[in-house]
Amino acid sequence: MESQMQLSGQLSDWSVNDLLQIMQVTKKSGSLDIDGERRARIFFGEGRVTGAELMGAKGSYLGADRSGIADILYVLSGLENGTFSVGPADGPEIKGWTVEEILADVEALRSLEGEVVDAGLFEATGVRLIHEIEGPITIEPEDWHALVTLVQPFTFNHLEVKFGRGTAVRIFHTLHRLGMAEAQVAEDGESNWLDRLAEDVSPGASTPNWLENLPEPEPEPAKIELVVEPAEEPEPVHMSKAAEARSHSSKVSVEVKGVSAPASTTLTDGVYDEIRRLRSRVADK
Repeated sequence: MESQMQLSGQLSDWSVNDLLQIMQVTKKSGSLDIDGERRARIFFGEGRVTGAELMGAKGSYLGADRSGIADILYVLSGLENGTFSVGPADGPEIKGWTVEEILADVEALRSLEGEVVDAGLFEATGVRLIHEIEGPITIEPEDWHALVTLVQPFTFNHLEVKFGRGTAVRIFHTLHRLGMAEAQVAEDGESNWLDRLAEDVSPGASTPNWLENLPEPEPEPAKIELVVEPAEEPEPVHMSKAAEARSHSSKVSVEVKGVSAPASTTLTDGVYDEIRRLRSRVADK
């Protein structure tokens, strides 16, 4: 039975990278506990890294593969204060990876970080994708995963409100044509809005629920008689015969065909004259 390594100390004396090398050289199986600004546990099997766990206030992040382990060690690589200790071997029983392989991945991440910092993206108040690109691009599967992670689930209604119905239809059609989207089923087992709409309008279905709350159509306005009350006659002035005839009429009662309005509508003498002139033009044609 392999004896447990008795090793503990301060991170100010031993860096995380140094401790990884010690575990590999001694070919020990165990767990390396880190307790500082970050708390973590790195698992070893015969000197090879088999897993890692990063603990935080909101839970733990498990690194079960090479990429996940590199992510955790990338976070831990900058620690200079805290303590460490070697505990029992309670990690995954797999072959694992050499320390050199993991540290190579960590160094690659550090190089990528430098490029991102130089581009000014780390300190930006917000980052968004550009609307236009200069030419065709090829997205590898691992890069596509990064893009998908940025886009949260959305609905047709969300896009319609933001861009309008026509643009929303074009966006959904493009995503469908390129095979880049799939319908998401609600957690309660209900299908998405498009499936529910299809069920509503299927043969034999009752009135679609999206029509139930539409307002009742208003009755067609009845034809009304328009009565025009002339204003008080001012001081006598010279008028045309047509205007003089109108001024001597105490009440003008007409039926305006083709014009409908609610009973509360009031037309002044000037509006009535405009309507009559429009009708006379149509009649002359």
